[in-house]
Amino acid sequence: MKKAITLRLCIVIVVSMAATAVLSYYIQIKSAREAMETNAELRINQVKEILEKNSAEIEKLKQNLEEDYFVRAKAAAYIIQNQPEVIDDLKELRKIASLLQVDELHLFDTKGKLFSGSVPKYYNYTFESGEQMKFFLPMLKDKSMQLCQEVTPNTAENKLMQYIAVWREDQKGIVQIGMEPIRLLEAMKKNELSHIFDLMTTEDGITIFAVDLDTGKISGSTDKQRLNKKAADLGLDVSAPELGKERQSGKITFGGKDNYCVMEATDNVLVCVSGTHEKIYENVPSNMALIIFSLALLAIVVIFLLLRILDNMIINGIYGIIAGTKKIAAGDLDYRVEIDHSPEFAMLSSNLNHMVESLLETTSKLSLVFQSVDIPVAVYEYNQDMERVLATSKIGEILLMPEEELRQILSSRKRFAEKIAEICTHPYELEKDVYLIDQDEGRKHYVKIKFYQEERKTLGIVVDMTAEIIEKRKIERERDVDLLTGLYTRRAFFSKFDALLQEPEELKTAMVLMADLDNLKYTNDHWGHDYGDKMLKAAADLLQGCDCPHNLAARLSGDEFVLVIY
Repeated sequence: MKKAITLRLCIVIVVSMAATAVLSYYIQIKSAREAMETNAELRINQVKEILEKNSAEIEKLKQNLEEDYFVRAKAAAYIIQNQPEVIDDLKELRKIASLLQVDELHLFDTKGKLFSGSVPKYYNYTFESGEQMKFFLPMLKDKSMQLCQEVTPNTAENKLMQYIAVWREDQKGIVQIGMEPIRLLEAMKKNELSHIFDLMTTEDGITIFAVDLDTGKISGSTDKQRLNKKAADLGLDVSAPELGKERQSGKITFGGKDNYCVMEATDNVLVCVSGTHEKIYENVPSNMALIIFSLALLAIVVIFLLLRILDNMIINGIYGIIAGTKKIAAGDLDYRVEIDHSPEFAMLSSNLNHMVESLLETTSKLSLVFQSVDIPVAVYEYNQDMERVLATSKIGEILLMPEEELRQILSSRKRFAEKIAEICTHPYELEKDVYLIDQDEGRKHYVKIKFYQEERKTLGIVVDMTAEIIEKRKIERERDVDLLTGLYTRRAFFSKFDALLQEPEELKTAMVLMADLDNLKYTNDHWGHDYGDKMLKAAADLLQGCDCPHNLAARLSGDEFVLVIY
């Protein structure tokens, strides 16, 4: 039992450990992801702050440059208006451009045609010449306007330029200056994602990158290998509507390695922080090993303590109960169990003792019941672990045993079984389970013994059948023998003759004689029935007097007789 309890206890603890380990693993994975998400949030916010700060600086720089450019454009317009002789003097125009520190100086008439300037190759261009020039078309309708164009490729050379145009105060033409936006481009370069990520440092296995939501390509990354890669190749669907609503996380694959990625959209850019599973979960194996070791150590301590408690509180008490029940099963029904290791064992001991007392009282109660109804029945019981045989009081009377012999036999299960087996060697052939016991003076005593075996227990019932069998034989004789002639009746004859026909080796060769008495009715009518009965008895005596060892004689009806010799 202790082994079984220990085994089950170990199974329960192992299952509990496994469940705890699985739960711990899940918590470790969840914690690692939460730490990754927290770190990613900080990195994403850092990128957003840099972008916002740079954008603010660029916007401020644009405003400052725009103001400066308008001052220079107005200065050029003032010079041209007050010194009209320089309009056709290329050298002077270039000198003015140099003094104002502008790269290009262009003069347009009131219809938007470039007729003079520091760059002759652009002469005859109009505001209709290309997208870059069309930006200034509204000035032809509104002479109060002054425009500063964003940095765009110029129409002729496709190089980055920024153009500013103002009307002359006398409104006789438009003066336009062109600047290469070196300072602005340098400032804007600082706001490029590739430049920002070049300045950022990350741990091995952690990558910060940005995806342009318009092109679906990676426009900046701390890992150069990811630059210009398609986001779809990493498992990112940039067309998903939820990307622009809130921070998302999920699995991506790069370089054959699974990554856990946290992403958030800002200003048409998806900023992502990804970490390889090896990096994110690098502490999980060591933590799980420590947890499993701790659980195993705790399980050993718990099992040891529980087994000690089990021994002291349960096992020792159970062994005491087992020892006591063995003595009782062996026949010592006077033994009493006294185990009080706990209130439960004390109650169990009391119930066992009460059960033994009830068992002893059972046979007495059965004996009183059988005696009160005067039924010749006795009951006995024993099992293989019990030396003593329990039996009701009438068993000695039914089995014709003296009191001293009965007491000795009941004290030994083996001797009692041998006595029953001896009685069963003399069966009464006409009744099942009935056995013959010879009495003094040749009298016959019949008993019926029926017993049932279940596992190691035997229960038997003994019934005195003597009176019943004698009465039955008497009834059968009256039924099968004709009272007047002493011959078999018609029913008995056919029953016995049918039995002979079923045994050809016994019957062998046979002769059947059938006869009836003549004038029996005449004798009864003229001489009386007494004389008729004498005729019948005389016929019967004649048949019974047949000197043959195997014969069967019967009166079939009033005056019909039959004789079988075989």
